Amino acid sequence: MESKVPSQLPADGLKKWSGYTLDDLRYQRAVNHVKMEVERERLATATHQIINRQQSGLGGGIMKKMFTGFTVIDYALLAYQATRQIRRIYRMFHK
Repeated sequence: MESKVPSQLPADGLKKWSGYTLDDLRYQRAVNHVKMEVERERLATATHQIINRQQSGLGGGIMKKMFTGFTVIDYALLAYQATRQIRRIYRMFHK
């Protein structure tokens, strides 16, 4: 649909522009409803995919992460936690 607003305004501004007709407003409203429905369907599909992915990978999340590789932060946290556990065990036997 072409816009009825002229690209260059006349010397007296918008006074010559008669505005939108009722049909134009209905058309724009219908277009907006279709856009909202398409977006709603897209979000529903994305949500469904996320839920299915989480349900299928409840136990395999750690193994999947190990096989796909850790990030530097993952390695740092793993090293920190392992060091803490080793220190606790070492202190327990040397008391």
